[in-house]
Amino acid sequence: MATVVVQSEVECASDVAQLWAQLTDTEYLNRAIGQGPRAIVPIDNQGAARYRVRARAGGFPLEWEERPFEWVRHKSYRVERRMVAGPIRMIDTLFRFAPGAAGGATVTVRLELEPRNWFYGLVVPAGARRTLQQIVDAVGRIDRAIQAGLPAPAEPGVVALDALERAREALGKLAPPALADRLAKHVREARDDELQRIRPFELADLWQVDRRALLGTCLHAVRAGLLEMRWEVVCPSCRTGTDSLPTLSALADHGECHLCDIEFKLDVDESVEATFMPTPGVRKLDAGQYCVGGPARTPHVVAQSVLPAHGQAVLQAPDEAGRYRLFVRGGATVPVELVDGAPAELEVAEETMAEGKLAIAPGGRLIVRSSSDAERHCKLERAQFPQNAATAREVTALPGFRRDFSAEVLRPELTLKVSRVALFFSDLTASTQLYSNVGDAAALRLVQDHFEVVTRLIEEHGGTLVKTIGDAVMAVFADDLDGLRASLALLGAFEVFLKGHPDRAQTHIKLGLYSGPSYLVTANGVLDYFGQTVNIAARLQAQAQSGELVVEASLADQAIARGGLRPAQVKERYSATLKGVDQPIAVARITFAG
Repeated sequence: MATVVVQSEVECASDVAQLWAQLTDTEYLNRAIGQGPRAIVPIDNQGAARYRVRARAGGFPLEWEERPFEWVRHKSYRVERRMVAGPIRMIDTLFRFAPGAAGGATVTVRLELEPRNWFYGLVVPAGARRTLQQIVDAVGRIDRAIQAGLPAPAEPGVVALDALERAREALGKLAPPALADRLAKHVREARDDELQRIRPFELADLWQVDRRALLGTCLHAVRAGLLEMRWEVVCPSCRTGTDSLPTLSALADHGECHLCDIEFKLDVDESVEATFMPTPGVRKLDAGQYCVGGPARTPHVVAQSVLPAHGQAVLQAPDEAGRYRLFVRGGATVPVELVDGAPAELEVAEETMAEGKLAIAPGGRLIVRSSSDAERHCKLERAQFPQNAATAREVTALPGFRRDFSAEVLRPELTLKVSRVALFFSDLTASTQLYSNVGDAAALRLVQDHFEVVTRLIEEHGGTLVKTIGDAVMAVFADDLDGLRASLALLGAFEVFLKGHPDRAQTHIKLGLYSGPSYLVTANGVLDYFGQTVNIAARLQAQAQSGELVVEASLADQAIARGGLRPAQVKERYSATLKGVDQPIAVARITFAG
């Protein structure tokens, strides 16, 4: 049966990058052109398709195998859908982007359809022209919105205004009022597809506000009844959510990505992300799936192509030099360096990918050869890409998380790795003598008062209390410089604090801070950390004298370079030999004044 081809060019005032960001968001685009939600089911076969999709169009039921999208960033993207039911056998959709001669950009939209038989061949052309016009109209609307500085056009959401206002008022008492108001406005006005997966760091960057402040506001919004929180398991390759869970206790120790066809061990730095969505009582979302692919879902991927069985695929490298990675479905990977002077074209066989790294010129062609019986996809992705995920490492170290989400714990047998975290320990010196000198009641009051000072300053500097041990404190910071700043503030505040306790004898505080890998576990019903980093942090605190902080010398140097520590505050540098640690550690002994 002869194929039907329809094509149109749209002259836009917006540039290629602006249009690419909007038109590759196929979840939104399908909604914008009036298509309905789809039933999407994972499949396993020898083809490139990983999902089977059912939908309706023009009154006809459709069913097809969803093949991976193919694209070259800022140039083109396409997807071929092979139908197993409905009036057509195949539909190939292509978008091309080119800079306009007088500014702006030209967007070419091309649809190629193969009718299933002669009868459907009579009606498919009209349907193809209608669909093309819907796409062209959507491109025009999106272009005009970009030029006007407005959000992409969409149908208004279903909002319970009274419930939204109550939640906004409650949130304003817990979080910065300006952020509370802006988040409530976002819940009221944003598109349904934008609200299905609110990523606080991504939203903070868009709003140009502090990431942790907005993350904290989202956590408070859960308490206020505005948002719900979910934990997503994130694939380390495509970086999309492969599973969505209501609590940390539902996590397993491994995840799997059906699209990338890989399994991976969970860690709290990259594999577990907190996302949010409005509570149903505030806003009802159209939670249907409208697409399962598209470049916007994986913005770190600069080129992707289907790799035929025993065939080859060509990936065009971007013009920007840098570090990239070639990935073939199933897990085969190899580092790729884009560097001037390297070959403009390079061939690589899948079976030799593990042997080293590749170098190719910016804008060059990478030819990938397969010896597999299975058709799959391959992609060239950035090795370094802005981290927009509010990971479990960030969230669990945030002030107030343990207070407001105390039920969020891991399964007792589950241990999750944290690649880097800053652990803080404090202890009161001469506390035993204090009890003897002033009596139990006065000593206990001082200890309890000191906990309030320590906890307040930890939270003011972005950390959170893990636990108290006698009169000692253990806390965690996602950033070790935040931990150092909190420690210095605490040494200064403690001088003032002790003046309010004239019967304190010789009591003071001593601190230790150390950063490194650790493990997140549940112990005694709360989230806790264990491992050598914990041991070292505790032993550095034991190295400190009254009114001192002991940290790695490299952290002290970093703080001095950034202006957060004066060189005179470093009382001593030395090599510390710690029990249970194989090699000595270069440390710095720091005081508040110097």
